[in-house]
Amino acid sequence: MNSDFIDIVTDKDKLQKELVFYSLFLMAFENLVSHWKETIRSFYSNGFAMDAQTGEYYDFVKTRWVDGECITTRDKDREKQFNQEVFQLVKINGKNNPKLSMFRWMTNNNFIDENDYLILDKCYSKRNEYAHGINKCLERLVTREEKELLLSLIEISKKASKNWVYEVELPTSSDFELKDFLDDEGNYKQPEVYTGMDLFYALIINSLEEVIK
Repeated sequence: MNSDFIDIVTDKDKLQKELVFYSLFLMAFENLVSHWKETIRSFYSNGFAMDAQTGEYYDFVKTRWVDGECITTRDKDREKQFNQEVFQLVKINGKNNPKLSMFRWMTNNNFIDENDYLILDKCYSKRNEYAHGINKCLERLVTREEKELLLSLIEISKKASKNWVYEVELPTSSDFELKDFLDDEGNYKQPEVYTGMDLFYALIINSLEEVIK
């Protein structure tokens, strides 16, 4: 058995610090994926309804009027189009990779840049390594590169959320007008925004600081 593994798992403080890092990394990555999956889905959504037979909710609907009554059904063609445009952009070994495809969609729509995409690609590989081989990971200590990768993942998550607010929410909101973002000289000034991602990481920052020393 690897001596480093014995050294790590028999030292409570060391083991806890390592496991906290892996937990934070997986939580940050999965939170990014789930957040953007729902965000993009709502962006494409043309309605919201429940299937009367299955009780399942769906976001792509088509309606028709029958005898003065509006009938809503699932729009499977639109849902298929959504999946093709968002989750089928990247293929690995001939198979669709939904997560990397979603990151590519985010890149194509300027919520992140190409360098961010490459970092998220590395994060995805690390996520798989941690999730499917934690015992193997514990054979050595977390590296500085891995810690920096977690910090980059967090910054990209926050950046993407802010860009979503700037590019989608503010321009389409009826609560704001262009004049609300002009300085005293009439020039556009991008407002500071505090997103849910900022709040999410503010709540775990103490644990984060401890494990990335």
